Amino acid sequence: MNTTIAIISAVVAVVTLVFAIFAASWLNQRATEKLLEQMEKRFDSRFDGLQNELRSEVRRLDQKIDSIGERLSRIERQLEAIFKPVLPPR
Repeated sequence: MNTTIAIISAVVAVVTLVFAIFAASWLNQRATEKLLEQMEKRFDSRFDGLQNELRSEVRRLDQKIDSIGERLSRIERQLEAIFKPVLPPR
């Protein structure tokens, strides 16, 4: 076999190997980016779900606090009606 042909074959093999490595790296990077995008979408949807759940809980607690405030106001009015301040007779 001719040495020139052997050198050309070796150079082509090395170039092909380098190209294959870069192509695999590029494909791996794209696959990783797609996975990260999917994870981001999942986290966004879970975060939105948690946010909606938290809002509903806050709304429920606000309603409870309002109802407690109304009850306390009613109790205060009843206590004021029962214990009216009376001045001592002179």
